[in-house]
Amino acid sequence: MISKTSKFHSELYSDNTEAPSYLRTQTDLDNMRIKRTPIFRKLLLAVSTGLFLLVFSSQSLAEKIGYVDARRLVDESPQGAEQLKSLEAEFSERNREIKGKIEVFRAAEADFQKNGLLLSPADQESKKAELKKMQRDLQRDQRDYNEEYGAKRNSGLGALQKQISDAVIFVAERDKFDLIVQEAVYASKGINLTDTVLEELKKRAAK
Repeated sequence: MISKTSKFHSELYSDNTEAPSYLRTQTDLDNMRIKRTPIFRKLLLAVSTGLFLLVFSSQSLAEKIGYVDARRLVDESPQGAEQLKSLEAEFSERNREIKGKIEVFRAAEADFQKNGLLLSPADQESKKAELKKMQRDLQRDQRDYNEEYGAKRNSGLGALQKQISDAVIFVAERDKFDLIVQEAVYASKGINLTDTVLEELKKRAAK
């Protein structure tokens, strides 16, 4: 599932606008396959054994264990929605400005490709230099936007995570849980407390 924040952030590259190379996400790793060598099988067995011992040890120390999906708590909580709304309000104007610059650059580039041969050699070189400068400026604006957007988002996530943590601790103490984890290889529906914590966050947001 694509998070709300990433959906808003991806607007800069709508309409098939290609992001500069330094902003592209590497996908080659998704196509890699691990060769199941004897060493790999031994490693997998060791990891599996370690996970079994970890679960067994945790159960012996904690009688009541719960699990929460941290991503859902961020994406679906009213506090998360409020943070996104604030982020959009702050960056929406710059978002529109950059999208406008992209359109201007596209139009200038298309015009040169269509009518460039009608220009003198000197004017062609001048137009090429102008387009390159427009492209560099646009890439710089995109880079600055991404950095500032990411920094602001991370800053807001720190405060949001504190609110979520307080709600998780409240539910744990109220319902007498010994341990609540937010990362697990597997968690059954019976110990998944995400919806319960979301309800607590909604109550707190309504106050």
